Amino acid sequence: MFAPSPVRYVEETIVERFIDFFDVSSDKTGSGLADNLKKNLENLRKEQTVNTCCDEAIQLNNDFEYGDKQKNNLHKITYEILDSLIVQINIRFEDTSELEFVELTNEKMFDIYHNTFPECKLIKLLIQYPNMFEENRLRNELSVIYSDNNKYLPPHKLLDLIIKNNLQEIYSQFTKLCQLVLTIPATTASSERSMSTLKRIKSFLRNTMTNERLTNLSSLGIEKNLLGVMAKDPTFVESIIDDFAKKKERRIELEYKII
Repeated sequence: MFAPSPVRYVEETIVERFIDFFDVSSDKTGSGLADNLKKNLENLRKEQTVNTCCDEAIQLNNDFEYGDKQKNNLHKITYEILDSLIVQINIRFEDTSELEFVELTNEKMFDIYHNTFPECKLIKLLIQYPNMFEENRLRNELSVIYSDNNKYLPPHKLLDLIIKNNLQEIYSQFTKLCQLVLTIPATTASSERSMSTLKRIKSFLRNTMTNERLTNLSSLGIEKNLLGVMAKDPTFVESIIDDFAKKKERRIELEYKII
C-alpha cells in the first residue's frame, strides 16, 4: 500500500502534500543519486501511486470541480510529467561514466587503490585527455600518493599541500590531474556569476581596459571567497607586494632595502 504522504500546514490548513522521502545514503555520488532518482520516479509511475497522487491533488483543490474528463486529463498530465523527468535524467546523466577518472582523486578510496590500482579509471582519463598526461609518470605518482597515509586528503587540500611544499615538479602529472578535477564545472552558476561580475568591472568608464587586465580583475572578483582565505596567510600579501614591486621601478618605495 502507498503510505500516507507528509504534509505542510499553514494556519492548520494543508497547503502542500509531499509524495515521499527517499534514502540516498547508500550512494552519494552523482551517478548514484541519478540512479536513485530514476528508480524512485519509475516507482512513482505505477498506476496505484499515480491514482493516489491525483486523488490527493483533487482534495487540495476544493475550489474546483473535477468531472471524469478533468480527472483523466490530470492522470494524463501526471504520466507526462513523470515520463519527461525520467527521459531528461537519462539524457543528462548518460555521459557520467566518462567522468569516472575523477575517482582517482577520491581520498576515501586511496587505501583500496594502494592494493588494487584503478587501471580502468586511469585508461578513461587518458582516453578523454590523450595529449595532456604522461602515462607512466602519472601511474608512478598515483602509486606514491596511494601508499602514503599522510596524503589521504581531498584533492583541494592535497593540491594545496603540494604547492605549499613546492612539490609541483615532483608530482607534476598529479598536480595537473587535481587541477583538472577541481575545475570541472558541476553547474552553470559559475558562468552566470562571471557575467554578473563582468558587468560590475567593465563599466562605461573602464571600457578601454585591456583583456589581460579585465581577465585578472574578473578572476579576483569571482574568486573573492578564495582570495579572502588566502589573504589570511600573512606571507601571501607580502609576496604579492614584493612581486608587484619587482615588475618595474615605482614612484613610491614598496621594498625597503637594508644598507
